[in-house]
Amino acid sequence: MKSIYELKRTKEIIFILAKNGFGEIIEILGIPVPFKKEVKLTRSERIRKTIEELGPTFIKLAQLLSLRPDLIPLELAKEFEKLQDRVAPLPFNEMEKVLIEEFGDYKKYFPNEFELLASASIGQVYKTTLFNGDEVAVKILKPNIEEIIYADIFILERLAKLLRDRLLVYGIDSVRIIEEFAKSIKKELDFNIEALNLKRFKANFKNNPKVKVPNLYDNLSTKRVLTLEYIDGIKISNKELLSKYYDLKEIARVGVELVAEQIFVHRFFHADPHPGNLMVSEGKIVFLDFGIVGKISKEDRNSLLKLVYYVAHKDEEKAAEYVIKLAKITDESELDLLKKESADIISTYLYQPLKNINLQSFFEDLIRVMRKYKVYFKEDQYLLAKTIITYEGVGKSLDPDFNVIESLKPYVTKLVKKMYSPKTLIKEFNEYNQNLAEFFIHFPTDFYEIVKKMKNGKLKIEFEHVGLEEFEKTIKTASHRLSLAIIIASILIGSSMLLSSHVPPLFKEVSLFGIIGFIFAFVLAVILIFKSWRD
Repeated sequence: MKSIYELKRTKEIIFILAKNGFGEIIEILGIPVPFKKEVKLTRSERIRKTIEELGPTFIKLAQLLSLRPDLIPLELAKEFEKLQDRVAPLPFNEMEKVLIEEFGDYKKYFPNEFELLASASIGQVYKTTLFNGDEVAVKILKPNIEEIIYADIFILERLAKLLRDRLLVYGIDSVRIIEEFAKSIKKELDFNIEALNLKRFKANFKNNPKVKVPNLYDNLSTKRVLTLEYIDGIKISNKELLSKYYDLKEIARVGVELVAEQIFVHRFFHADPHPGNLMVSEGKIVFLDFGIVGKISKEDRNSLLKLVYYVAHKDEEKAAEYVIKLAKITDESELDLLKKESADIISTYLYQPLKNINLQSFFEDLIRVMRKYKVYFKEDQYLLAKTIITYEGVGKSLDPDFNVIESLKPYVTKLVKKMYSPKTLIKEFNEYNQNLAEFFIHFPTDFYEIVKKMKNGKLKIEFEHVGLEEFEKTIKTASHRLSLAIIIASILIGSSMLLSSHVPPLFKEVSLFGIIGFIFAFVLAVILIFKSWRD
């Protein structure tokens, strides 16, 4: 059954690729192009259009890639930002199957009607009431969606391996992209992970009266069903209604304060704060949907704090230093050039009023110069940048004069001063002393173990080569061809000896085995020449 779906889906993918002018990809797969069509759109636009037509799995993949300009060209990432997860909802009798599979007689827990609130590619959200009168929001995973997505991933993995060499020309590592996507989508398909994210987020803000997080009904939540407290509030996107009850500028200010607390204090943040996931209820900001969250290390948090601090205080050279500290550096030979160009970009934005700085343009210019030197941010840092940029868009929709850097400036200045306060320095010094003490306590034992292994000849040092995959592939290919050339030469020498010795059986005094040997060697030589010519 799975193979039938894969065959049907592969045909569908080929048809959509041909329709959008990607016949060359079909030819690489060794499949005849069903038809050729001229398309006037740019390559990036055609890729986005193809993704839209290929459906939910591919849209999810593109949405992930829009957050990862380290995996694809920036222009394509920007094109993917236009993709929306618009999906026609399934009828409730289809979704009901999941409730029955998870709870049996689900009416024992959910006795009332289910009212559809939202529909996405992998699930649907309903409002209903429990026996005790509690209003709840129930998120249900679509039936068979896991099988469909895993089958699509299997097809994508095969395509990625076949297309890898061709796509590397465009700066796209297709195999790595599919590996990253498989990791990401598996988390989204497990609502237990979302439930854990929600619990952690709620615990972080338990003493903050400005934020509200829905309660989780643990006993009514599973891997495929998530039951949360239903919160009646006003969506951030509904400005007209919101302005009747609240000061929009104050909402924007409190929002950025909460985002800053998530990033700089908790180091665990809601990574999708678009207007659909934000509400205001009883004067509190409500965060919804914890499927995508980000985490940053203490060291990266400190570097980011200083980066924002120096940008806000117009010190481009110091800011450039912390851009480099946040990045993954593989080649340090051009680090000074990268630092200089980063400082130049920062300075072009700094010497204008902070409220006029377009954060998205600033980030994109920075990414371009980093790509030039093959330097990239870490995974969660792209999520972090996207979170801040998204919230800046939300803030500007509430207050046209809103600027996220300007709003963060007093908050960040306060935290940086706190980092250098005597109390913090004493705490860090104590931590340093503890680490040093642990090192000296364990050093004799560790050193003894190393010496013992050396004496017994059991000391092993592991090396891992990075970036030599293509070289390794070339060496393997060359060795295979050399082996084949030696075999051909051996057959020719052997056949010559058979012919010269007139070894029977003979045909007109010519050894048949010798002739067969020559013909076989000729065929192998033609294959070897053809393969070499093709490469």
